[in-house]
Amino acid sequence: MELQAISDLTVKERELFTSVCNHLLGKTFIVRSLYQPDGSSALNPEYSFLTLHGELVKQYLSVLGWSLHQDEYNGYFFVVNDLDANRLMLDSKATAVLLALRLIFDENSERAGLYQDVLCQVRDVLEKLVTDFTVFRQKPNMDDFRRWMKQLESFNIVVKLDGKYSDPGCRFTILPTILTAVSAEKMNVLVQDLRREEADDEEVKEGFTD
Repeated sequence: MELQAISDLTVKERELFTSVCNHLLGKTFIVRSLYQPDGSSALNPEYSFLTLHGELVKQYLSVLGWSLHQDEYNGYFFVVNDLDANRLMLDSKATAVLLALRLIFDENSERAGLYQDVLCQVRDVLEKLVTDFTVFRQKPNMDDFRRWMKQLESFNIVVKLDGKYSDPGCRFTILPTILTAVSAEKMNVLVQDLRREEADDEEVKEGFTD
């Protein structure tokens, strides 16, 4: 990699280079549009920087064992660890929340906004969890739910628009990054794993009742 290419950047570009690399390693995704407090969106300068200098960032991250990818249609860049390290591990209930968000995204993708995101309310997710995943036999503890949602927000998978995640009326948007976070193949595997865990739980309960 030519380090001189980094030195040739302007001061502002070097600042963006640093923030882009740190955000990719910390959040996995950099999205094209940023939501403003008033609900509007603006072009993300980090996305614009990657559009122009993606090859330079790609070379730099490859030295650290990461590969840079772009979903141009849906408007985001993301990184994958080539050493199969630094993976986020979710428990079964947090996984069910992620799957519920992916299902809601798929169901509403035809009505997605200009930037392929899907507006949603917390009550929609709660309903999906109780209806589709028996790991939730009733509404989840809202402190836990808020923690799971904030974790997903930290990885640029959802963005809260107003309210609190503990409020059923809280509005948020599901970003298209969820298509990479939970691919179609991965979704099938995760659903099977959840059902296996649910079946095991049922067997344990039956054992106690015998």
